[in-house]
Amino acid sequence: MKKSVPATNLIVRLPLFIFLFSISAFCAAQPSSEEDNLTSRLNFGSSLPKGILSQRSIVLYEIAYTNEELQEVQKHFQQAGIDAVSYLDVDYVLSGIDPSRVLSNYFNTRAIKFLILLQKEKDRYQIIITEYNNTRNLADKEHTSWKQSNASLRELLRTVYRFAVSSERKANFLISDLPEAGASLNFYRGKRDERFSPDVRQFKTAIPRFGNESDDKELEVFLKETLPTKYDLVDPDLTDSELEEKGYRLVLRFVHTRGDVAREILGYDVTQTASSLSTNYFENDEQKIKTIRAKKMIYKFYFKNTEYGNIFLGTKWDADESWQDGLRNHILALRSELKI
Repeated sequence: MKKSVPATNLIVRLPLFIFLFSISAFCAAQPSSEEDNLTSRLNFGSSLPKGILSQRSIVLYEIAYTNEELQEVQKHFQQAGIDAVSYLDVDYVLSGIDPSRVLSNYFNTRAIKFLILLQKEKDRYQIIITEYNNTRNLADKEHTSWKQSNASLRELLRTVYRFAVSSERKANFLISDLPEAGASLNFYRGKRDERFSPDVRQFKTAIPRFGNESDDKELEVFLKETLPTKYDLVDPDLTDSELEEKGYRLVLRFVHTRGDVAREILGYDVTQTASSLSTNYFENDEQKIKTIRAKKMIYKFYFKNTEYGNIFLGTKWDADESWQDGLRNHILALRSELKI
């Protein structure tokens, strides 16, 4: 049985212009559901958000962008006066409640004012610029956002330049040729443990709702049928400390992102991450193994101690492509390991 690993091992350096895979297979990538959730909250207008040439921005890019394309973006931003201080893989930023809270705190300490989302579908490029709202939700309809798309990245960036220089006076002059090489962030304040917490037998667990009626109903039915321990469905916006004050020792969390990103965020040895990941699941009460490509979007559930921040990942990798399958894998593994 593996021992707990100190929290310092959970520090993740968010990548900048680094791609450890063949990019060509993903040039037709679709935006993730998390991206869709973000952009659906935006209120688009015809003008760039005011202050884009005087305040700091963070760029969130999709996996389909190549190193050369990101360098081209930075060159045009520098010429226009857009101070993009860092480029982050969007699948890290939108991966879950715990990472988003850490990243929003990081954005706040860096005095970030704008978020720039770079999307790419087939051979069409799109840029979205919105004001950061200083919360883990990142953006909302209260601020006017702006978007443009083009089949040519260079033409799209020229459009950004024209809108920028015609909208306000440039005030950002000390812009680097290349932005900072990512950020070292600790997504979890406690220890990580590749086991299940025995506390789940004795103490009531908080299980956050998804926030939509369909999924919440399905979650409620699944838990009644599958989880024989004490739990409550709770508001997903409650923090760990708020849950602790309400008497919950554990909370069930998840990340929804690419498999390789999930493993890095959760502190697994990324040198052992291959092009496909072996996932443990149950069929007729028998544990089996299947493979899922490491770049596929998956759900990985884990339990978290609300007081100390320790995370309990389970003894085997059990992520899956739907939240239903990912949760089923995790709960059935919990019952098998703890004999409940």
